[in-house]
Amino acid sequence: MPAKDTERTDPVSPLPQERVSDYVRVSDRAYLHAGHQRVCMVYATRTGSMVAVPEEDGRRLARGTLEGIGPELLDGLREIEAVVPVVTGGQGELDTVLDRQRAASADLGSPRYVLLPTTYCNMGCSYCGQQHTRGRLSGRHRDAVARRVLAGIERKTTRTVTVSWFGAEPMIGYPMILDLSARFTAAAQDRGVGYVSRMVTNGTLLTREKLRVLRQECHVTRYDITLDGPARIHDAHRPLRDGRRSFDRITRLLLEALQDDALADVGFVLRTNIDVANADWVTEYLDTMAELGFADGRVFFNLAPVYSWGNDVSRIELDRRHYAQREVEWMRHMHELGLHFVALPTEPEHVLCAAVSQSVEIHSSSGAMFSCSEYPLVPQQEATGGLGSIETIPVHAIRPLGPFDDWHDAVAAGETPCHTCYFFPVCGGACPKQWREGNTPCPPYKFTLQERFDLVAEMNGLTPAPC
Repeated sequence: MPAKDTERTDPVSPLPQERVSDYVRVSDRAYLHAGHQRVCMVYATRTGSMVAVPEEDGRRLARGTLEGIGPELLDGLREIEAVVPVVTGGQGELDTVLDRQRAASADLGSPRYVLLPTTYCNMGCSYCGQQHTRGRLSGRHRDAVARRVLAGIERKTTRTVTVSWFGAEPMIGYPMILDLSARFTAAAQDRGVGYVSRMVTNGTLLTREKLRVLRQECHVTRYDITLDGPARIHDAHRPLRDGRRSFDRITRLLLEALQDDALADVGFVLRTNIDVANADWVTEYLDTMAELGFADGRVFFNLAPVYSWGNDVSRIELDRRHYAQREVEWMRHMHELGLHFVALPTEPEHVLCAAVSQSVEIHSSSGAMFSCSEYPLVPQQEATGGLGSIETIPVHAIRPLGPFDDWHDAVAAGETPCHTCYFFPVCGGACPKQWREGNTPCPPYKFTLQERFDLVAEMNGLTPAPC
């Protein structure tokens, strides 16, 4: 029996079991909490969480070290996934994020249907890429849409179904909305399935009575309505085809809705499409909305740069970095006015958009099914027939694969810079369609993170600390 080797060796240091996430960013500057404690802002995009930590700990995180951070703070950082386990075997954080997104996109338990009940819009916005035509939809088309949605409601795996009314201008098809909604809500109730409904509309054809009917009978609880500036700017930027003005009518109706107890759970997102024609009037618009009384918790303001939607907007489109800087100024002004907005995403992107999930279908009023919301009524896309005819696709089959259902694999393969971007968990890549058309759809917050740190700090009562 050989003798034991009794030579002493130095102990092997254990490998670290945790590390700072790649999806963490720390503010460049410090802020004062309670007037004296110096803190840094930490943004963990894996969960969309932002926290303030002692400055010394913030600098450690920025350097990528956990040494010296106390156990209580470490627990909090683990909870928001700013600190993550070291994974062996080659899988990185991007794989984890993509796997979560893939799982959410593959989940058929919450199907969503985006329905266009008409081909016509009563507005003629210059930046719109759709082509609108008059005409009534056939009963066959309506029944085909109903069969698809009812089949989704009756599917054994369905927990909740969402129906979004989209356009052209959906309220031109108001009778169809009422008819289909009656069928859908009854079926959902019979099956014990949750039912959610939303609408994207220009707001000009809504009335208080119709809002009540849509809430009570159709279960519509959220509206996305576009206002592109103060009255004179909006009315020029979004002209009605009959020459009438719309700003005063829309805002008057919304203020009535906010005071109506029958609409107490209905919320409104007010979108502003911004280009060179109205950018200089956004501040006046925000002042106007605050004066009118829109500093209400049920109203959110969404500022958005105009971009190509199958059409050429290069003459009016703002440079994205320039837009991003101005957006922070407008957000700071909204904060001063008490208007509600989102400075940075507060949760991760699960399903980026309809285009990356077969649980989402878009039914064009042309009769075609699409997977991307920017395809219906756009001539060059309608000409291809989309994913097929709603009338001929087997009613119980999930929607056919679309051109962007490979998005997660494309990100993993490095098709876009998204695979190395620390915003990817909350951004999801912004827009697969724009990337593949050669555009860069990165969100404004990518270019103004420090400015947004400053804004969020201010919104939470922190003040800049002296250097």
